[in-house]
Amino acid sequence: MKRMASLLLAALLAMSLTACQDEKRVEGLVVEVRTDASGDVTAFVMENERNQTGILIAEKTTVWPMGISSGTSAEYWAQFQKELRVDALASAWCYSRREKLETAEGKTVRAYWATSVEILGGLEREALTLRDGTPVDLLERDGQRSRTYRLSDGTELLRVEEPFGPENVYVMGLESVDDLSETAKEKVRQYYEEQGPLYDELEALERAYAACRELGEEFQAGHIYQDTSPAASGERVMYFTTELTLPEDYSMREHRTVSIHAAFDRETGEKIDSRDLFAVPEEEVRRRLPELVEWELPSDVMADMTSALDLEWIGFGRDGLYIVFPAGSLPSEELDYHVSVDCKNIPEGFIQPWAVPEVWAESS
Repeated sequence: MKRMASLLLAALLAMSLTACQDEKRVEGLVVEVRTDASGDVTAFVMENERNQTGILIAEKTTVWPMGISSGTSAEYWAQFQKELRVDALASAWCYSRREKLETAEGKTVRAYWATSVEILGGLEREALTLRDGTPVDLLERDGQRSRTYRLSDGTELLRVEEPFGPENVYVMGLESVDDLSETAKEKVRQYYEEQGPLYDELEALERAYAACRELGEEFQAGHIYQDTSPAASGERVMYFTTELTLPEDYSMREHRTVSIHAAFDRETGEKIDSRDLFAVPEEEVRRRLPELVEWELPSDVMADMTSALDLEWIGFGRDGLYIVFPAGSLPSEELDYHVSVDCKNIPEGFIQPWAVPEVWAESS
């Protein structure tokens, strides 16, 4: 019986794997929509990197529109038909068997029967105009959580993700916003809502366009994203780190990341001044921290750190302290300079007892 059960399980797994392999995913902008005599969608054509694919709709095709989160099958279908239009961004899971579809322009394209279709967003043509008068299209997806700025020929300039967190962000082994008091939750939420984006989106777009004109075919689109997540927590405090990633070199698609740290009282939600986290005077923090770095530093770099260190640059993390000296802050260094201090190297009495992250005790 056990052998028969094992063979049956293996057969079911094989069938499942085969079913997965028999499906393919297609994503792109809708360029044509077909309907029957009653106005119901029967097929559409999507384009991705100038390749066109036909998607055939069957009676059992599952549809997922953006503008509805619950409802009957009929309500989903009605909303889907409203959203499925030229320039909509769609994704379809299809059977791998290839069919053919003739487009309105008389072109024959490969086509597939869809098992499910999801509307991801849409393209707004000439959504804005750059300083020199160049129109830019805007492709939005995921309910405007992500947007891509493009030239009219489809060249991508810049992709921007909406700031995310700290709510609904969970890091394994760390507490989250959910572990704060209700008062603190609201205070922290307000703080980051008021903080908003730490970048100028339109200026970043102008820089991307200027780089595109200068680099030509070597240009690589930039990407901006900002997220806030829990970093550590202590008896009275919870730490968060906001990481902002910005384009640095458009020819190599290089980006730089800026980290901004904040500590909050876990009961009141009040932001705690960085100086109050340490049990020693600020001058001693400036002097001692370079000495505690895990590797040997050049003497000139240590001297520069002692005079340049801003306590706001110090982040409390899972394993210790993390400091990033911004480009230009250290006379001896041209670029950002990253250092860390292992929690095991931090002397007792250097940090307030209530501010010491609990994970440090677990790692010691």
